[in-house]
Amino acid sequence: MSSQKGPIMSVRLSAVVKRPDGRLLALGQGLPDNAQRHFLPGGEVDAATTTFEDALRRVLHEQLGIELTIGSLIHVDRTGDHDEYVFVAHIADHDDTRFRIPAPNGCFWDGIELTPAAVHAANFMPRGIGALIAGHLRHGRPPWALPDLRSRPQAKRRHRKTR
Repeated sequence: MSSQKGPIMSVRLSAVVKRPDGRLLALGQGLPDNAQRHFLPGGEVDAATTTFEDALRRVLHEQLGIELTIGSLIHVDRTGDHDEYVFVAHIADHDDTRFRIPAPNGCFWDGIELTPAAVHAANFMPRGIGALIAGHLRHGRPPWALPDLRSRPQAKRRHRKTR
């Protein structure tokens, strides 16, 4: 008898990846009204995975066909359906930066210019991802330079507990 209760949770792991031309790597998808939306590379995994970093490295290798080093966890987007954990990923071999695998499901690989306007125009999904990146860019911080959330001190309570 299993001690696990309820359905297995899955999460979406994604990565901000700096292309060799300095742009942000994104997965573009055309919509029926000729608009586009973008996603960060990554995918859904079982939350019981050994480590999110190992799972993301495997997903990105399957998606892009190149080796990446997984760095800082920079954001957790609470979407309500599947939480999205956003990591920084660095291309491991700078001499071989071609993406060997076509984008999945009729999508295309795109490079988003690192300006708040371009990030907003890219229509990132979930919306919190675009707001995160554009907000930091407004303050001169590219996404791959953000600190790891796990290294921040724990938040302090500002109010007394009530009984």
